Amino acid sequence: MTDGISPPSYEHQRRYSPNVIIFGETGAGKSSVVNLIAGENLADVSSSAAGCTLDSTSYDLVLSDAQDRSHHIRVFDTVGLNEATFSPDDYLKAIEKANELIFELQRTGGIRLLIFCIRGGRITSATQNNYRLFYEILCQNEVPIAFVITGLENERSMEGWWTKNAPEFEKYQLHCTSHACVTATRGLHDIYAQKYEQSQNTVRAMLLQQTSNGEGSSWKPAEQTGWLIHTAGRLLKWVFQNKARRSRRRRRALTIKELIRFLEDSFSLSPSNAEDLASKIWEMRQDSTGPDFVKREVDYHCTFISKCLCNNYLYDVYYTLAMPQ
Repeated sequence: MTDGISPPSYEHQRRYSPNVIIFGETGAGKSSVVNLIAGENLADVSSSAAGCTLDSTSYDLVLSDAQDRSHHIRVFDTVGLNEATFSPDDYLKAIEKANELIFELQRTGGIRLLIFCIRGGRITSATQNNYRLFYEILCQNEVPIAFVITGLENERSMEGWWTKNAPEFEKYQLHCTSHACVTATRGLHDIYAQKYEQSQNTVRAMLLQQTSNGEGSSWKPAEQTGWLIHTAGRLLKWVFQNKARRSRRRRRALTIKELIRFLEDSFSLSPSNAEDLASKIWEMRQDSTGPDFVKREVDYHCTFISKCLCNNYLYDVYYTLAMPQ
């Protein structure tokens, strides 16, 4: 006996699949985790190092739950940050890629879940930076995040790794709504086949639990331009904070020539316009000394970048920068 309500069609389920972003630094096993979830080799693990930050490839997956019901999920295998690419140019490219990614996710229903792939081992600066970029900056702390710890095939108990290492994540304020400790390789001659199957069941169960909460639970920015301003400002503040750290190690601050070169290279300003704008910025901080100098420098740059990205009104930028802070 039926209640007269037809189940959603295959096309309807595929179209309204919850979107999941999988990210992490190169070598963390993102593409291998995609294949682990899918049960087949969809993602090319050999190309995982290619592309710039926030480049992504999407895969439509169908998973079955304990009642043998099908669940459609769209996974975005996304390039994260690496220590070797920690530069202003990479962040500036990331702004454009972030806008493209969020636009696509908005168009297809928003983001339901973040999966952060982390290779078992110590927590590095790249681990922390990826968490900040995707969870705090890109998704504004609004999207649930799950950790998938990879490379645990040699652990006697994969889940035991989390028990021992969870305090380290708390120490660095890396919080998650769920986690899965896995191996994403079968090993030579299928030596890890049993742990691989266990890992597949674990990560699939976590994924289904986190994405089966109804269509209304996905997050997307309320307004695209406002989100872009927020993201651009946060990303570029990050750039200059890291530049400031390197400057402290060199025992010197950012020079006006470096600032001019940055404005020319990143925003295609003519040498005269870049020098004019850099001079206006510099004049306002001649009296700035001590720790407040770095904060003001970052704030001025972020104001400039956000205005340029979204309005392109150079005189409006000059006026904004000239206002007392």
